[in-house]
Amino acid sequence: MSQILCRPDNIVIEAKAHSSVLASLLEAKVPHPHACGGNAACSTCRIMILEGSENCRLMTAAEKALAERLDLPVHIRLACQTRITGDIAIQRLVLDGTDIDVAKNQLQARTIGRQADTAIMAISLRGISDFDEKNFPYDIVYTLGRFYNQMGTLVQQYQGSLGGQNGLRSLALFGLKDSPEQGIRQAMQTALALQASVQGLNGVLRELSYPQVRLTVAIHYGSTILLNADPQDPGKISLFGKSVAAVTWMDESNVKLDTQLLISPAVYESAKDYISKANPHQVPAAKGSSKVKLWEVQEANPGLSPLPATAIAEPEQMVGWQETIQEWLRAWGRF
Repeated sequence: MSQILCRPDNIVIEAKAHSSVLASLLEAKVPHPHACGGNAACSTCRIMILEGSENCRLMTAAEKALAERLDLPVHIRLACQTRITGDIAIQRLVLDGTDIDVAKNQLQARTIGRQADTAIMAISLRGISDFDEKNFPYDIVYTLGRFYNQMGTLVQQYQGSLGGQNGLRSLALFGLKDSPEQGIRQAMQTALALQASVQGLNGVLRELSYPQVRLTVAIHYGSTILLNADPQDPGKISLFGKSVAAVTWMDESNVKLDTQLLISPAVYESAKDYISKANPHQVPAAKGSSKVKLWEVQEANPGLSPLPATAIAEPEQMVGWQETIQEWLRAWGRF
């Protein structure tokens, strides 16, 4: 008989030749979850193979389909489908009711989360504090609604994905399915398109006698943790990790340096051939720490120009309530 070293229980159990790992665990009174009854219709019985992966039989068709759906790494197996020919060591990954709920949400989201090298962008809309929130809250609603609609459309247009919101700062990532160079190029094109879009937005705001807004963008390339952190929205991706902290810090540096688009050295090395004008800035990462070189992008070559302009980047003709607001503001200005 083969043996299974089971963690975190720290016990060794016997495994019969034709029994699944799940059956062996249950026979040994290990309370291993299996919400679907062991039919590869969920992932609650998943385990991590710590040692002895060569002693695991090939995936069944059902396990392979679920592994592809969830993008599981090769060392994560379904206990209900895994049979062994020798000794293995495993880590049980789903231990209680909360873990089961998480696993079900991951199945619905079609991912358990992962780490990936991507171009990550921080986007901030600044100047909203100049609006009169108390007396004119709808000014803010209008401006933010228009900006976020444009931003989401442009990120999608350049094959990116939105990855979280913190106040007036948004995160987006590029290159999940493309090369690093292509991901960086897509991020740079998005940044340029966003700048043009905000210029159009400011044109509309001037027509409405609203304050102007300002865009700051930072782009970094590095390892990012992708996770679905919202069970209410299984398709929503949230971003975590040092790369997120780095690009957020870079975006804050835009304010200190009075710049609009900062990129990290990794991004600059990849993009420098289609950047025609960039200024280096030495910025301390923290008080008393060594300085980090960031590049301010001022001009890009025509080859990096955004895709053909669409209606989203142009001021729309005012209709309905917009005209009403404009007329009201003009009347107010006569007093």
